Amino acid sequence: MKITRSRIAAVAAALILSFALGACAERMNREDFASVIKGKSEDEVLKNTGKPDKRDDQGADRHVWTYNSRTFDVTNQNKMDDRTIVIFTRGSEGKFVVTEVKFE
Repeated sequence: MKITRSRIAAVAAALILSFALGACAERMNREDFASVIKGKSEDEVLKNTGKPDKRDDQGADRHVWTYNSRTFDVTNQNKMDDRTIVIFTRGSEGKFVVTEVKFE
Protein backbone atom coordinates (compact mmCIF):
# COMPACT_ATOMS: atom_id res chain seq x y z
CA MET A 1 0.00 0.00 0.00
CA LYS A 2 1.33 3.37 -1.03
CA ILE A 3 1.42 6.05 1.65
CA THR A 4 0.56 9.43 0.19
CA ARG A 5 0.95 12.91 1.59
CA SER A 6 -2.82 13.31 1.71
CA ARG A 7 -3.17 10.13 3.78
CA ILE A 8 -0.48 11.32 6.22
CA ALA A 9 -2.19 14.72 6.47
CA ALA A 10 -5.55 13.07 7.14
CA VAL A 11 -4.12 10.89 9.91
CA ALA A 12 -2.32 13.88 11.45
CA ALA A 13 -5.53 15.94 11.37
CA ALA A 14 -7.50 13.12 13.01
CA LEU A 15 -4.91 12.83 15.80
CA ILE A 16 -4.88 16.56 16.44
CA LEU A 17 -8.67 16.66 16.55
CA SER A 18 -8.87 13.73 18.98
CA PHE A 19 -6.34 15.36 21.32
CA ALA A 20 -8.19 18.68 21.18
CA LEU A 21 -11.55 17.07 21.95
CA GLY A 22 -10.03 15.00 24.73
CA ALA A 23 -8.61 18.10 26.38
CA CYS A 24 -11.99 19.85 26.23
CA ALA A 25 -13.75 16.95 27.91
CA GLU A 26 -11.74 17.45 31.10
CA ARG A 27 -12.85 21.04 31.64
CA MET A 28 -16.01 21.74 33.62
CA ASN A 29 -17.75 24.78 34.99
CA ARG A 30 -17.45 25.29 38.72
CA GLU A 31 -20.99 24.22 39.58
CA ASP A 32 -20.86 20.98 37.59
CA PHE A 33 -17.44 20.05 38.97
CA ALA A 34 -18.51 20.60 42.57
CA SER A 35 -21.82 18.76 42.15
CA VAL A 36 -20.10 15.71 40.62
CA ILE A 37 -17.70 15.29 43.56
CA LYS A 38 -19.29 16.73 46.73
CA GLY A 39 -19.64 13.97 49.34
CA LYS A 40 -17.83 11.45 47.11
CA SER A 41 -14.95 9.15 48.09
CA GLU A 42 -11.46 9.44 46.62
CA ASP A 43 -12.13 6.54 44.24
CA GLU A 44 -15.35 8.15 43.03
CA VAL A 45 -13.59 11.48 42.46
CA LEU A 46 -10.84 9.76 40.46
CA LYS A 47 -13.49 8.07 38.33
CA ASN A 48 -15.48 11.28 37.74
CA THR A 49 -12.73 13.88 37.33
CA GLY A 50 -9.52 11.98 36.72
CA LYS A 51 -6.14 12.12 38.39
CA PRO A 52 -5.28 15.38 40.17
CA ASP A 53 -2.15 17.34 39.30
CA LYS A 54 -1.04 17.32 42.94
CA ARG A 55 -1.99 15.23 45.97
CA ASP A 56 -1.30 15.95 49.63
CA ASP A 57 -2.43 12.78 51.40
CA GLN A 58 -0.10 13.14 54.37
CA GLY A 59 -2.68 14.28 56.90
CA ALA A 60 -4.40 11.68 59.05
CA ASP A 61 -7.73 13.51 58.91
CA ARG A 62 -7.48 15.61 55.74
CA HIS A 63 -6.37 15.06 52.15
CA VAL A 64 -6.02 17.88 49.62
CA TRP A 65 -6.01 17.38 45.85
CA THR A 66 -5.22 20.12 43.35
CA TYR A 67 -6.39 20.23 39.74
CA ASN A 68 -4.76 22.82 37.45
CA SER A 69 -6.80 24.64 34.79
CA ARG A 70 -9.69 22.20 35.10
CA THR A 71 -12.63 24.49 35.92
CA PHE A 72 -14.02 27.77 34.64
CA ASP A 73 -16.26 30.48 36.06
CA VAL A 74 -19.46 30.95 34.03
CA THR A 75 -20.29 34.18 35.88
CA ASN A 76 -16.91 35.68 34.90
CA GLN A 77 -16.99 35.22 31.09
CA ASN A 78 -15.86 31.56 31.39
CA LYS A 79 -12.49 32.56 32.84
CA MET A 80 -10.38 29.50 33.63
CA ASP A 81 -9.45 28.90 37.26
CA ASP A 82 -5.73 28.43 37.82
CA ARG A 83 -6.37 25.83 40.50
CA THR A 84 -9.28 23.86 41.89
CA ILE A 85 -8.65 22.61 45.41
CA VAL A 86 -10.57 19.53 46.57
CA ILE A 87 -10.55 18.88 50.32
CA PHE A 88 -11.35 15.47 51.74
CA THR A 89 -12.05 14.75 55.40
CA ARG A 90 -12.98 11.51 57.12
CA GLY A 91 -16.66 10.68 56.80
CA SER A 92 -18.82 8.79 59.27
CA GLU A 93 -17.71 5.45 57.83
CA GLY A 94 -14.02 6.33 58.16
CA LYS A 95 -13.48 6.91 54.43
CA PHE A 96 -12.25 10.21 53.06
CA VAL A 97 -15.02 12.17 51.32
CA VAL A 98 -15.09 15.59 49.65
CA THR A 99 -16.28 18.23 52.10
CA GLU A 100 -15.07 21.37 50.34
CA VAL A 101 -14.10 22.62 46.88
CA LYS A 102 -12.19 25.89 46.39
CA PHE A 103 -11.59 27.70 43.11
CA GLU A 104 -8.55 29.94 42.73
